[in-house]
Amino acid sequence: MLNKRINKIGFVFSLPSIMFFIFFISIPVLFTIFLTFTSWKGFDLTQIKLIGFENYIDVFKDKIFLKSLLQTTIFVVLTTIFLNLFGFLGALIIDTKIPGTRFLKNAIFLPVLLSPIIIGIMWSRMLDAFGIINKILQAAGLIKLPILFLGSSKIALYTIIIATLWQFTGYDMLLYYAGLQGIPKELKEAARIDGANEFRVITSIIIPTLSPVITITLLLNIIGGFKVFDIVYVMTAGGPNRSSEVLATYLFQQAFRFNNMGFASVIAIIIIIISLVVSVIRLKATNQNI
Repeated sequence: MLNKRINKIGFVFSLPSIMFFIFFISIPVLFTIFLTFTSWKGFDLTQIKLIGFENYIDVFKDKIFLKSLLQTTIFVVLTTIFLNLFGFLGALIIDTKIPGTRFLKNAIFLPVLLSPIIIGIMWSRMLDAFGIINKILQAAGLIKLPILFLGSSKIALYTIIIATLWQFTGYDMLLYYAGLQGIPKELKEAARIDGANEFRVITSIIIPTLSPVITITLLLNIIGGFKVFDIVYVMTAGGPNRSSEVLATYLFQQAFRFNNMGFASVIAIIIIIISLVVSVIRLKATNQNI
């Protein structure tokens, strides 16, 4: 009797979370899946027209979508590699506890607290033809004419990647730093006494011990990379000439500029599927279960 009462109380307390999941996650996802099989402008529900798999066929025939998928993949690969590299190195440095590491930790983590929109606006101003970065390069005699960092189709995407690294390196650093606190100092000291140098300590003790943290960090970086939108939209809106177009910005354009909800829904589902596949593969590779 007592167990039944406890179960009822538990259900009552979990009901708000259940309702939130149903109304704000499950129903929208199911409706999005339904829209992938329709032609709809997004205004009148009575104008929804079923067209089967036509949207899926159109998406994979669309050169702009394929280009945005490739560029999103480039964004994900580069940001994941360098966020983890810089984050890990930053964590190792601040873990030394030498003077100045506390300030360094706060300075690196500070951009994480800012909105990507603010970061995008700030970097756009800095990278402007008359911005501070061009002025510094000209003052140093490195360039004569301003570099159009966001106006060049060759470097626009990579410029956004640099801004993203500047913002989120602190997040990865904090995850790795938290993981480092769980490694017994005696273990590292014993390895040093046995003659292991710092590189050997890192590769043989620290990295294997941090494997769960590495897994989580990689997952967060990859999934976050495939969903990137705000900083790209603020800095270039996918331009110039779609050279920085990513899946989310193309989805936004199709949904809210061209009112092509069915086409946009297919892109949304593709992003979800990619995120799920990456998560499953990575978790299986590390012998973990969802």
